[in-house]
Amino acid sequence: MMDMLPKLGAEDTAVIGVNLPVLTARLRHLQDAFPEGVQHSIAIKTNPHPKMLEFLVSQGFGLEAASIEEVRMALAAGCSPAQIVFDSPVKTRHEIREISSLPGMLVNVNSLDELDRYDSGFKGILGIRINPQVHTGAPNLFDVSKNESKFGVPIDIKEQIIDAAIRYPVQALHIHSGSQMKDLNIQRGALKELRRIADTVNSVSPRKIKILDIGGGLPTESLDEFTRMEAYGQMVREVFRDSEYLIVTEFGQWVHAEGGFAITSIEYVLSPNKVFIHLGADFFMRDAYTSSRSFPMSVWNGDATQLKGEDRAYDIAGPLCFAGDYLGHGVVLPKGIQEGHYLFIDHTGANTYALWSRHCSRTLPATWAWNGNSMVKWSNRSTIGF
Repeated sequence: MMDMLPKLGAEDTAVIGVNLPVLTARLRHLQDAFPEGVQHSIAIKTNPHPKMLEFLVSQGFGLEAASIEEVRMALAAGCSPAQIVFDSPVKTRHEIREISSLPGMLVNVNSLDELDRYDSGFKGILGIRINPQVHTGAPNLFDVSKNESKFGVPIDIKEQIIDAAIRYPVQALHIHSGSQMKDLNIQRGALKELRRIADTVNSVSPRKIKILDIGGGLPTESLDEFTRMEAYGQMVREVFRDSEYLIVTEFGQWVHAEGGFAITSIEYVLSPNKVFIHLGADFFMRDAYTSSRSFPMSVWNGDATQLKGEDRAYDIAGPLCFAGDYLGHGVVLPKGIQEGHYLFIDHTGANTYALWSRHCSRTLPATWAWNGNSMVKWSNRSTIGF
């Protein structure tokens, strides 16, 4: 891809990239891993670039929105309301009125109190978000199913959930067991309990619950061998065998991470091992402020040949006036890095562009997409206003 990158202008110190063949392969793998008929709604917050949303919709995928702004983005991308999931935990009455006329949109309430905000004119599908109160090994910061979570109705008041599902025009139940789930056996138990609750409601009011939204993400992974996603899909087949529920998923990071890359020019190399680049805590905000992911990196010359040779450990510093603005410490790269070289950073597709920081009012780089043959510009550089 480096040899296909258009010549950068003087102000284009970095580029955000999307690898469409990689992204497409992951989308196909996701579909193949699950039973036919599952609705996959990709989390907008993971990568909300408008062209990305249009691409996902063009491939037949739905979108999951965590805010009213993301609902609007999904609609602007051409997504049918029936393939949009709206999961904001703090929906306002005004927002509810705005989406009430959208037929078929799955709207998950975050509390039983929220159910009273929907009147007879609501044309969407109402769901209850249940906190399964399990720990699937997700990092603590992204664990949405612990006992004190702000998300969903605790499953330990199951009888109240069942009563509300019967009394209100509820047609769906939703659980979310945290991003980057590691222990699928625990998730299996949560899915079984979700089905038991749905079956109980339907035993009183036949066919009342039609949709089960099984939110929860998986860590990114290679597709070279039998994957965790395939194991999860098999588990879903087993748990919901012989049921008629429409199953909805909400994956984000697993889909996007390996389908993105970034390229930045190297501006300074200071003795003995400090490299300054033009992407830092602005693009890699989650990594700078929590814990850094291990992004594959390589160094390239201006003529698109890769720099190789004896390795050296470098500290990779970003451009912000913030002491923690490092992409990594002790990163092993070839010796001989200098001004004018480029750092290629792979697997940057998730929670990077989406979290672009306004710190130091940095300009958002242009976004390009690699389609397997050439680079296509998705957007120009953009100043992020306040």
